[in-house]
Amino acid sequence: METERLILDSIKESDKEDYFTNISHDKRVLETFICRYADTLETFDFSAYPGRQDLFAIRLKKTGRLIGIVNYFDEKDGSCEIGYGIGSGYWGQGYATEAVRRFLEYLFSEKGLYTVYASYFTGNDASRRVMEKCGMRYDHLSEKELTYLGVERDLTYYAIRRGPEVILLNGPSSAGKSSIAGALRQRLSEAGCRAFVISLDDYLQMSAKEPIWEDDVFAVMPRMCEDLSAALQDGKTVIIDHVITSARIYQALLDAIAGFRMRTVLVRCDAETLRRREAQRGDRCVGSAEASLQYLYPKTGYDLCLDSGKASPEALAEKIVSSISMTLL
Repeated sequence: METERLILDSIKESDKEDYFTNISHDKRVLETFICRYADTLETFDFSAYPGRQDLFAIRLKKTGRLIGIVNYFDEKDGSCEIGYGIGSGYWGQGYATEAVRRFLEYLFSEKGLYTVYASYFTGNDASRRVMEKCGMRYDHLSEKELTYLGVERDLTYYAIRRGPEVILLNGPSSAGKSSIAGALRQRLSEAGCRAFVISLDDYLQMSAKEPIWEDDVFAVMPRMCEDLSAALQDGKTVIIDHVITSARIYQALLDAIAGFRMRTVLVRCDAETLRRREAQRGDRCVGSAEASLQYLYPKTGYDLCLDSGKASPEALAEKIVSSISMTLL
């Protein structure tokens, strides 16, 4: 990982002296960053640090020397906590903010997390300003959470949540998108993501006697897109449950989400399963599912393709979450 002035990468055996100087022997750093003090370089036990995948060196690009560290921990349910420390000789130059910003991008994009927390000893305004400059906001105060250096410490927690995006579930009628959308919303909510479902069915009057035509769908797109835009502006991640059968319907959707990221998921199953599900529902004109399969748009180019006839909605929702975590941002 790189920034304008820094490189964030793994700790190496050769970093021992810099780690000692800027972290473990720097008493000013140890007042703000929980770490064991090392009295001398010779007695400093550095063996646990090189190669750790949760711990990164913060290096100056110009020299390659380690000036600080950043790490993540307590990863669970789509969230984690981070910690960071910069040698006191490098304070006041914006290095901590620059490093943390890049580290947050890594956690959201490559790790696929939704919420990141950080804490500081209450009263440490420098750490608070770093968090605020990185977009983090006050979450809660934890009084007397721990004793460190012989003093009971209050911790103030800040948090940042991944920005809104769109997950489009497109596929023929009766393919099982609604069930997947519900399971996905639940899974994302459990991971700390504010997820909201917008379904085409909510904008149309379904009937077992009258088919839904492309013109009918296009006519409701303005209302649907208005609600979509409002949800995104409110910071929600939106799951769209749709049957897109033309380029103009798809373009209307793209226009509505301009500036936001969209992941596309094709949900399909075999024709026999479609017919069976359509008959069981009883609120669709016979043949609608197969017709929508024939005219589905676009045909290719999806980020993920799912067969709803071979797995449960919950299992497919988990596949979507895993795919997003691997390819995001």
